[in-house]
Amino acid sequence: MKIWMDVMRDIEHVMDDNERIFDGWAAGGIDGLVIGPLFFNQPKLMPGTRFEPDRQPLACFAPNPRVYQQFGVLTPTDPVAEIQQQRRFDKMLQSAKDRGWAVWLFQASAGAGSDAKGNPIVDDQTQRALAARMVDTLQHYPMVDGAIMDGPEWGYEIAPHHMNHRSYIFNDLPASVETKCQELGYDYAALVAAKDRLFANLHALKRSNITLHAHGGLLGGARLLQGDPDLFAWLQFRVDSLTAFFQSIRTQVDGALNYPIKLGVGPRSAAFAPLCGYDFVRLAEFLEILLPKHYFFQRGFDGMLGTIYRYVETLVQWNPGLQDDEALAVVNALFGLTLPNVSNRDDLESALSPEFFAQIVTRETVRALGAVDDPERIVPWVDTGRWPHDGDPMSARDLLMLLQSAESAGLKRFLYHHHGNLSAGEWAVISRFCGKPWSALESSYQPPDMAVL
Repeated sequence: MKIWMDVMRDIEHVMDDNERIFDGWAAGGIDGLVIGPLFFNQPKLMPGTRFEPDRQPLACFAPNPRVYQQFGVLTPTDPVAEIQQQRRFDKMLQSAKDRGWAVWLFQASAGAGSDAKGNPIVDDQTQRALAARMVDTLQHYPMVDGAIMDGPEWGYEIAPHHMNHRSYIFNDLPASVETKCQELGYDYAALVAAKDRLFANLHALKRSNITLHAHGGLLGGARLLQGDPDLFAWLQFRVDSLTAFFQSIRTQVDGALNYPIKLGVGPRSAAFAPLCGYDFVRLAEFLEILLPKHYFFQRGFDGMLGTIYRYVETLVQWNPGLQDDEALAVVNALFGLTLPNVSNRDDLESALSPEFFAQIVTRETVRALGAVDDPERIVPWVDTGRWPHDGDPMSARDLLMLLQSAESAGLKRFLYHHHGNLSAGEWAVISRFCGKPWSALESSYQPPDMAVL
């Protein structure tokens, strides 16, 4: 297995010493660089999801006004770094390419003009502004292989207390969505009513219905949710609208560039992806790579165990008398996730067992690989270590079991999130698994292990 390394929110720490760092990475099996958003002096994201104060980000390049005029959008006005710093960044990217590495820009649309202020899934003006910025970015760095998008997506959490309604599905149908509903042939009012019925149904779960339907597959799950046809229309709208967004970006970027460029997107893991609007098979028809989130940690944000915990916690709170095992059965009906050796919330604290990796990680990997014609087109994000997305720690042993299970399922490459918080234990596992085993005493490269997210 091989690895790509992500560099995020601290470009300088790699740029200013890139030859030594790249040598260490190459020895450990790295054959690709994913870097961005393209700003210097970015505030670091600290544990507790706190950004460092008093940082003024500086764009890595000056915008080309002609690109934005072509798209009919505003030219960005962000402060730009000095030319010497821009040139050092260009040199670093070229150095990575000279090694034969893949080089991808992460969030190449970051820094779009001030008219990129709507929901990009449904707002055409925002889509044009994002596409324009992506084109401008790619034209500035013609040596790169492509650009990786991270969202947008629809929500997949039901816990209103989670990070002030972060990814909260019941906020997904504001009035601004109505026009896109009409454009795609959906009845906006009917979808809103279905969303409200889902909210009510999740507050009125009956033990008898859970026992009868929760393990009954698609048809049983439909009955558990009262067989609401407009609910399934809402779920289909989420897929159709998100697919249309990525197709629009693909079309606009291709139309503006005079050379081929690769594009990819990082969806949620296969279990959660459909609720967010991702259809791996449809996306793979026009995007070169998919980077599903192999995030399995408890607590924090975006981790599988944390999301399941919040579902159980919220459903039990909404339904007095409901037991944890019954709420877990609802989770299984929704996402097809039955975790080994887990029957209540307490069990989620120790769920990262060998059986978990052998069953859950393997299945999530197999599902993603099934959507493409070449395993090289699936490159999952992996985050472990001390603070994975502000979640509970995942050890080097956990990382090893994750990689072993994914490789046994057919995975060829993964993307590590991200270099700034890479620990010695993780690098020891990665280098042994993907390249030449790292020796702290012999190597000039030392993982940064910063207290950052």
